[in-house]
Amino acid sequence: MASLELFLVIGASLLLSLVLSEAIERLGEPGFLGEIVAGILLGPSVLVLINTNQNNPFILIATIGGLLLFFDAGYQQISLDQLLAAFRPVLIIGLSGVIFPFVVGYGIGAWFGFELESTLYLGLILSVTSVSIVVRTLLSLDKLDTQYGRWILGASAVDDVIGLLGISILPLFFVGGGTGATLSALGLAALFFVAVAVFYRFLLDPIANFLAKFKVDQADFIAILGLLFVFGYASDAVNLSYFIGALAIGLIVSTNERLEGKDLQSNVYGIAYGVFIPLYFVAIGTRMNLGELTLNSFVVVFAVLGLLSNFVAGYVGNLLAGGPREHSLVFGFALLPRSESGIAIVALGVSQGIVGNRIFVAYLVVFIISVLLTPSLLKRAVNRSEAKKSEAIRGGSETARHEWMNDPSRAVERKCYSIESS
Repeated sequence: MASLELFLVIGASLLLSLVLSEAIERLGEPGFLGEIVAGILLGPSVLVLINTNQNNPFILIATIGGLLLFFDAGYQQISLDQLLAAFRPVLIIGLSGVIFPFVVGYGIGAWFGFELESTLYLGLILSVTSVSIVVRTLLSLDKLDTQYGRWILGASAVDDVIGLLGISILPLFFVGGGTGATLSALGLAALFFVAVAVFYRFLLDPIANFLAKFKVDQADFIAILGLLFVFGYASDAVNLSYFIGALAIGLIVSTNERLEGKDLQSNVYGIAYGVFIPLYFVAIGTRMNLGELTLNSFVVVFAVLGLLSNFVAGYVGNLLAGGPREHSLVFGFALLPRSESGIAIVALGVSQGIVGNRIFVAYLVVFIISVLLTPSLLKRAVNRSEAKKSEAIRGGSETARHEWMNDPSRAVERKCYSIESS
């Protein structure tokens, strides 16, 4: 793609997504769906202005949006202490989000007579959640920094770590490598998390103090972006999603008082949501090649049972973790969308001879349905949950009142409620 053509693609993507997002927002749906629809129109399904080749400069630029989205979630929206405090429920829901879909995917593969490697693959690809869709929806509703928002973000990260590790390890057995390569892959992933902990414990504050002496304009902002790209690369290099690294550095940097300044936050917000994050969701839409869709009994069964398994995993996971029953519907829809990176993962599996094209088409169907439906369904589930909570508060439920009083995202609501009461 020539540079001038890239300018055209970026310009067309931003303008079309803006118009469609405004139209969808006026219909009462999450506006960023317009960015995904813009990608469908500009991608191979309709206008073929954008191809989905990973070496396409547009796709590479759009990936920066994914990095910034998860960095912003950790930097401005979520408290590291609160996320760590929710470790137990996050782990329970995360494991639920892996086990339920894996068992269902494995069962579907066995039912249709697939080979062992394809059967395992079916289970694993159902276990990787599209965290970006959920994060963007909750951000648009201003509900990411809530109890269920933190639990969902943490559980989705657990899903992705386990699922992506499993998918990266699987070819080592069926393509080559065996036990030694598997242990090496697990060791690299563990080394990444150790490096993150070391950076947080020993390097963050010295780096912040060192940056305070710089006279270069925007030195803090430049350094933070540099760390973001390094951490994103590092997590991807050890076969984890780049969003794990982006989220980690966002959570870590936000713990330093000087690096969490309002000027830095506005810089991140402007460049992220003004340019790169919309392009990221346009790129998600381009992966929905509607021309490749074919329906048969396997595709229908995989789509229906696969999506149902993810919904059940979230719904039951919340109950097992001890979350309020009214949040279960939120968790069910939050674990529904399949990962956009799964398209590339399954395509790689096809090229390696691990899975056939039938599985690629089936995953594509699940991906398209889940990504397009989740924002609207999740918004309605959140609104329903919030309405029930408000009713319980006004009705005098002590449990709901305690949660409401300790939820930082409801500070404005508490103030309005106190004025109304007086």
